[in-house]
Amino acid sequence: MTVLVAEDRSMCVQPYQVVQTASVDIDLCKLGFRSPMSPEAIEKKFRRLLNLGDCAPWPPIVGHWENERFLVDDGRHDYLAALMLGREQVFVCWLQDAQSQPHLPAEHPNDGPLLRQPAG
Repeated sequence: MTVLVAEDRSMCVQPYQVVQTASVDIDLCKLGFRSPMSPEAIEKKFRRLLNLGDCAPWPPIVGHWENERFLVDDGRHDYLAALMLGREQVFVCWLQDAQSQPHLPAEHPNDGPLLRQPAG
């Protein structure tokens, strides 16, 4: 069986980089690019999130860390749809040098306000 996923998100990962993922507080995110967006496209992502329930869509929102804020580079429609739904967290990814530690603003990923352990 072959599974094909057609999405517009892509990343160029260099040999010395890894892709980090995490669920981050939505309040730590902001749009990195604010060009006009289609309301219909945002509604499509809104309906997709409604159908997923508490699950996160794949591929995740792509961005980068700037100080303590996560800037959304790709996935603006998913981010706005999550805001509209009142979600507290969004699933994101970013590139990180393989030799360095993940760039997370919290002192420890499980103790800070940024990441939360799933219930149950």
